[in-house]
Amino acid sequence: MGFSIEMNGEIITHNHAERLGERTFRLVKDGYHLYPLDSVVAIQTEEKRPPFGTAVITKVEWSSGRTTLFYELISLTSVN
Repeated sequence: MGFSIEMNGEIITHNHAERLGERTFRLVKDGYHLYPLDSVVAIQTEEKRPPFGTAVITKVEWSSGRTTLFYELISLTSVN
């Protein structure tokens, strides 16, 4: 039985991130995705748009064919 996973080096939100605190967010993505933990990554709304800031992913959960990311916004370069 195969297991499909996608590796990602940046966060692309498609405007679906949910704010949990002042700088903390949760993003649920369909499929299984692998992200670097505790490292600064670019964050953007769409693949073809430039990053609007940087974030650190603090937790990744896989369940029921979905990936849930928890991240902290570190810097903001523009308002999205």
